[in-house]
Amino acid sequence: MAVQENLTVHGMTHDGLEDHLRAELADRQLDTLPRWHEKLCVDIHGVQDQYSTMLFDHLKAVGSVLGLSIRRDCGDPRLFIFLTDQSDALASDIVRRNPRLFLGFDGNPEYQDNKFYVTPEEVANFLRPRAVRWLSSSASRSSGDMPPLVLSGRNGPFYASQSYEASMLEETSRRDLTIMLIIVDINRVHDESWGMLGDLLSVIGFAAPHLSDSYDTSSILHVTKSDRLEGPTGAMTAYDRALLSSLYALPEGYSQSDAIDWMSGHFTTDARSH
Repeated sequence: MAVQENLTVHGMTHDGLEDHLRAELADRQLDTLPRWHEKLCVDIHGVQDQYSTMLFDHLKAVGSVLGLSIRRDCGDPRLFIFLTDQSDALASDIVRRNPRLFLGFDGNPEYQDNKFYVTPEEVANFLRPRAVRWLSSSASRSSGDMPPLVLSGRNGPFYASQSYEASMLEETSRRDLTIMLIIVDINRVHDESWGMLGDLLSVIGFAAPHLSDSYDTSSILHVTKSDRLEGPTGAMTAYDRALLSSLYALPEGYSQSDAIDWMSGHFTTDARSH
């Protein structure tokens, strides 16, 4: 998550679209854009089975279009969705237990990535009463699944992914999303369809955008600015669909700047306007 400039765009130029994507997706880590890699285990809490199944089926349908295998009831959940009437208390407990809000966090000790720290503004944004809030974590991985480099440090050895082929200096690392947590306050959602909620969870869960109050109506994310969802607010936009499809079609090994340029070039005209 990061503090952003206001994201108001009416008919985006290529440069304007790049600025928009950079504000929404760019990570403070200095490599590729984070995304899920191939498969994802989902865990949904707080609603009856029939509604949990509806949300899961929606996520699975959107994920399959992106080339992701979406599963549930598996041993390694990474996308957690909590629907609760105690969202403020849950958010406070998360901050108390994890003051860094997963920023730079990776549960795999081989890839400790602790270069960046959460800002007071990010903590305040997460704690502010709202209908939907989220956190994500990502970590660098070798796209060829090479073992990490073991480097010597003042406090002992540390690990880093192998990012370049020695012969051609070709970047071969990727940044994988490692955990995503989405909290929906059921008392702050009114007259919204399960389909709309499924679309919103899909955009958040698969794109891992920054939590911000600055999204405009080009994206379904604009509804998350409010402390309530007062429906009906509509579905995933053309911009959202283009963002997801271009993010998951992105060739591996692109730097963040090159990735954003590539994605901008693959947006259709209708996805550039609202």
